[in-house]
Amino acid sequence: MSKQIYDVIVVGTGAGGGMAIKTLCEAGLRVCALNSGRALDPAKDFRNHRMPWDLKYRGFGDPKLRQHAEAGFVGDTEYVQDVWEREFTYTTAPGTSWSWPRCSAVGGKTNFWGRSSARFADIDFRAASLDGQDVDWPVAYEEIAPYYTRVEEMIGVASTVQNRPSNPDGHYLPPMNFRCFDMILQAGAKKVGVPYLPDRIAQLTVEHDGHPACHFCGDCTSGCEVGAFFSTPWFLLPKAAATGNLELRTNAIATNVTTDQNGNASGIRYVDRETKREYEVYGRAVVMAASCLETARIMLNSKSGHWPTGIANSSGQLGRNLCDHLYGTAASGYLPQLLGQASFPDNVSDSSIAWMPRWQNLNHPQEEKFVRGYSVYPDGGCWEFPIYYDQIEGFGSSFKREMKRRYPTPVTFMTQIPSLPSASNFVDIDPVAKDSFAIPKIRIHFKWGDNELQMWKHAKKACADVLESAGGILESAADEPETPGYSQHEIGTCRMGNDPKSSVTNRFGQTHDVANLFVCDSSVFANCTDKTPLLSILAFSLRTSEYIMEQFRRETLPRMGLR
Repeated sequence: MSKQIYDVIVVGTGAGGGMAIKTLCEAGLRVCALNSGRALDPAKDFRNHRMPWDLKYRGFGDPKLRQHAEAGFVGDTEYVQDVWEREFTYTTAPGTSWSWPRCSAVGGKTNFWGRSSARFADIDFRAASLDGQDVDWPVAYEEIAPYYTRVEEMIGVASTVQNRPSNPDGHYLPPMNFRCFDMILQAGAKKVGVPYLPDRIAQLTVEHDGHPACHFCGDCTSGCEVGAFFSTPWFLLPKAAATGNLELRTNAIATNVTTDQNGNASGIRYVDRETKREYEVYGRAVVMAASCLETARIMLNSKSGHWPTGIANSSGQLGRNLCDHLYGTAASGYLPQLLGQASFPDNVSDSSIAWMPRWQNLNHPQEEKFVRGYSVYPDGGCWEFPIYYDQIEGFGSSFKREMKRRYPTPVTFMTQIPSLPSASNFVDIDPVAKDSFAIPKIRIHFKWGDNELQMWKHAKKACADVLESAGGILESAADEPETPGYSQHEIGTCRMGNDPKSSVTNRFGQTHDVANLFVCDSSVFANCTDKTPLLSILAFSLRTSEYIMEQFRRETLPRMGLR
């Protein structure tokens, strides 16, 4: 039988993969998309307003799964089950701690993400020219700005125009209203010269492109059953399917990129999750969008006579330049002026709706003891569970009265601190360990650098100053930041650049070595910034997808020579 050859194979259906699938299908290309897990049914799989007391374990989850979490595994909750990987598909080098939450469901982590959607700025793209650290991006802000605009208009981002050099303004829906504690913290932040502004969040405050506005149930990170915030299963994949050009294969765990006799990509080999049978699918072009670490894992495992160290790795940079966001609770306390006030469901979006955008090193690249800068997400109010329960003495009715009196008052400050690229932070393939599908595991080498730790120290003082200036009581701050990987914002393992000797892809996400192999996730990013990466993943994936379309029009992709 003749082998069916698709125009493009896309590995992954998250932000980068979803945008590539939609864009390429709408251009008339036949696309086969591979996803490692199942599709979700919002009516069955999401929280749907269930409360903790409706569940067997009161929302805390099965104790057996919690034991895995204590070992560094982030798994299913009682609200959303069987979509997070239960086995470790990675190992860590000596001295490395890493948490890698992997969502296998169609749409990946876009089903449950925090929705912060700020643009990268000019000072991010040319940071190296400003502070002398590492290298500039091969793309200028002016070039990517139109793609940011198109993505914002496509998915709907709520915010305000803020006129800050570190945070370019975009095209926004009306912002979410500040809550009482936000107004108090904003006043305190102003006193100490720290910005406190509406975040840019991909959550609908008005109807948009057939999607309803948010109804403020606070269930966001358990999945939105009405599609009121951006996820690929709600916003992108249905449009791709409507073209008739998409074949989506679920439970398909990609093992490696296959090649022809010339070393070009010929397709993907994958294992069916349920049967464990192995299959191959063929395409004229391959798009890797499996996530930063998984894309690196698949490409490093794609070894052949042409590519003894992994496909498209003549530079030796595949898996290198791993960066992450240092997350940590820089300050936690309460606002006594809110004691005894009426309770109100402040967790309307299940995450912060405000942010303290980067304010450090804006006038001079080394005003502080560190280079570049970080941002902070403040949050508080009447969370579903009163985290301060163990700080209150008493028992019975007096304990309950004090719990209720304090309910509107808690506030926390979570940092988002970018790591600098380091030669010691990278991934490779473990020479021994394999997962249950016989796929060699990735091995992670990572430590926080001095620059990140200096920012962490600075953030703890700055957040304490904001809280105390607002009249709040500082109760605690984390001694150590969260484990690396906690943010789920890792970037850099297939870094883009103009020089094939020092980068994996060119400025369009096309691998230097293999002309029909492209990367459309955060692994192509040159470095980490103080912003979350998802909006930029969408923008760069849109740009790369249109570049792929142009290669098809010009017929410049290599012809496949199947064995």
